[in-house]
This record gives sequence, structure tokens and C-alpha cells, in this order.
Amino acid sequence: MRRIIVVTLALLALAGCSKPADPDLAEQAVPQFHMALIDGDFDGIYSRAAGELKRSQSQQEFVRYLQAVRRTLGEVKGAERTATKVAGRLVTLTYTSNYANGLATEEFVIRADENQEPVLAGYRVLTPALK
Repeated sequence: MRRIIVVTLALLALAGCSKPADPDLAEQAVPQFHMALIDGDFDGIYSRAAGELKRSQSQQEFVRYLQAVRRTLGEVKGAERTATKVAGRLVTLTYTSNYANGLATEEFVIRADENQEPVLAGYRVLTPALK
């Protein structure tokens, strides 16, 4: 029993050594994403995304989703961060975004890679226009 406690404490100590993600650094990925969305670089967004996103949907599905966002909402005019949640190396950023055809809530999940660089791990848009 004592050995189990020691091993558990050692694992907890090691887990605590992992530097949590920086929300301000993660936020830098959002304007880059929006510029690529405006430019229609949907394949580029997917190719630069984290493995989590790629495992959750195919490139074709993701590109189709981004095309629908762009076609329905138009060009991004501005975005304001309204919420931030940090969980280890993941940062979830919620934005109220002003598109040419109306407002939308965007949720970005950004993972810090081993170099603390922000990588898109998830994305969704919440708006009645996309239903």
C-alpha cells in the first residue's frame, strides 16, 4: 500500500511539471485562423491543425464545414473574446464574432505544442444561421 502511495505521489509531481497553456499565446491563433478563413485557405487550416481535430473529422468534412461558415456568415469583421478556460495544455477561447451577415459565437480549442506554440485542436460556430 505504501508503494502505491509513493508511486501515485511521484506521478502527480511529474504531471504538475507540465507547463499550463498560456491563454494570451493561444489567442494569437484566432486572427491567423480568421485570415485563413477570409482567404479561403480551408485546406491550410486543416493541415496546420492538431491531431485531435484531424482524428475527430476528415479533411473533407472540416473543409465542407468551413465553406458553409464562410458562405453563410460571410467575411469576419471583428471578434471579441468573451470566455477563456484553461485545462492543462488546452485553452478554450469563446468569441462573439461579427461577420458580414450577422453575429456568431465561435469556440476555439487551442493546444500548446511541445514548444508552447498554439495549434488548433477544435473549432465550432454557434449560430442559428448554420442549422
